[in-house]
Amino acid sequence: MKIKEGVKLDGVEWQMFKAAVIADGVYNKFGAELVITAGTDGKHMEGSLHYKGRALDFRTWNLNGKEKEVAAELKKELGDSYDVVLEGDHIHCEFDPS
Repeated sequence: MKIKEGVKLDGVEWQMFKAAVIADGVYNKFGAELVITAGTDGKHMEGSLHYKGRALDFRTWNLNGKEKEVAAELKKELGDSYDVVLEGDHIHCEFDPS
């Protein structure tokens, strides 16, 4: 697992660190390294859970066309309390148990 230079994890809730560990295992299963590309930093849509420390973004360009499969596997592994969304150039993962 790597964290892209400049990514801020200050204020990230523990549930997202759990998600990152699980995502690392999923990425490894597909022969790729997990790279966290956004935490509490960056510009996101208004109301984004990134600003509350409840979302992370994961790189996808290193998944060699397996982005959909990785996102589906990650959703399965994380369960219903997490949302996993493939957003083109990254997978957005957030803790949203409601």
